[in-house]
Amino acid sequence: MEGQEDSRKSASGLERLPPGGVILGAGITGPLSQAPIREYRLGWGDHLVATTHAGYGYKSLNEDRVALVEVESPAGPITALFVIDGMGGREGGDIAAQILAEELILATQPGNPEVQAECARFVEEKIESTLWALSDRGMAQRTVSRWKAVSLAAEDKKAEIRERIRQALDAVNTESLELDTIPPGLLREIAETIRVLSELSVPDPFEIAARRTRRRIALARPGPAAPDACFIGGIIRPEAGNRRMLDVRQVGDCKLFVASPDGSIRFQSTGESVIAEPDLEHSSVNLTDLMAYSLHRNLVRNSINGTELALKRYRSQEVPIALEEGDLVCLYSDGVDDIFTPSELLGMMRGRQLGTAFGDLLLQSERRMKFVSGRLLAQRKMLPEGHQRKAYPLVHEGLNRQRIRDGCYVEAYRDGAEGRWLKPPKCDNLSICALFVKSMPVDA
Repeated sequence: MEGQEDSRKSASGLERLPPGGVILGAGITGPLSQAPIREYRLGWGDHLVATTHAGYGYKSLNEDRVALVEVESPAGPITALFVIDGMGGREGGDIAAQILAEELILATQPGNPEVQAECARFVEEKIESTLWALSDRGMAQRTVSRWKAVSLAAEDKKAEIRERIRQALDAVNTESLELDTIPPGLLREIAETIRVLSELSVPDPFEIAARRTRRRIALARPGPAAPDACFIGGIIRPEAGNRRMLDVRQVGDCKLFVASPDGSIRFQSTGESVIAEPDLEHSSVNLTDLMAYSLHRNLVRNSINGTELALKRYRSQEVPIALEEGDLVCLYSDGVDDIFTPSELLGMMRGRQLGTAFGDLLLQSERRMKFVSGRLLAQRKMLPEGHQRKAYPLVHEGLNRQRIRDGCYVEAYRDGAEGRWLKPPKCDNLSICALFVKSMPVDA
């Protein structure tokens, strides 16, 4: 989808998203500070800006993707924004990110038959494995046979899935009533089976997208070291009363925040990193915490090829969140999170044209990444052959000692500018998109 052209223009003169969406990230070359910035006007009048690049340093291949799509619904356009991080510790991270981007766009389409069929198959497999978990093999066999023998009479796929769950519950209850005696152990198993089946529901299409991605990755790159990916998604749906609600879908440590026009952050996602971020603005932050965060922050507890793939759950009080005119929605990968705090990003964007702000962000990213890369190169040259890998922790130790002393990272760049920042900087792929909520009628 990269490079697709769409001749439609909104009243503002900005390009409208193509009907099938766009995936950004493949084939981008040139300096980081000159990465292409894409701007779109969406159906509700929102202004959307996105950019991505391989970054600066040890990587020459962009393993990130930004996927953007808008689809029609009876209530109005549904907008979905995704930032995908192809996890660079394994070869083929770009392949994993591209596959995931394609599947997430597919899952955004209401009633997509491929996604619906996958949802039904997922539930069927879950039901059957739950029934076969009964230790009484005779009862398990009879229950599965009774459940499979019931024909379907549902009007649509979602109703069909709910009906299949109900039929499985009926089969368990009927078989348990026909037993002459039920040992206490089996009674507990039956109760647990009923509980598991009662909690089953129609799967989230974006979780199905993640599972379809895992299967496609296994086919594209079979073997124990399969490439991996994680993502963050913001899905904006219209509701009655002219409201639009933003929901979040997440696997891993990509980030999303929503900020009000007054500069306050109303919602901020929580990354699924092994090492939690310390309070970087607090004076008590110490060298041990900074070093652990510097060196291990990109290790994640959850990913597409992780042991227990599941979408991160937020409390109902947090999301969905009602969007208001003037809100800023920002999604970004760890390449951005590695060098900017949400407050820094918000400071760049608030009250400015997003395209201009993104240009500054790319310039600052290049400066910070070049600074760290230069320090790493100099340190490697000082180390004997075979010990170059020690350069990374040595550089970060030096940076963090300076951070403790000065309260922030400070560097005079070659172009005469001075950099001050709170995060221990790294060099990585960079992807970000931001949406300014306008809440205007759909363009004619």
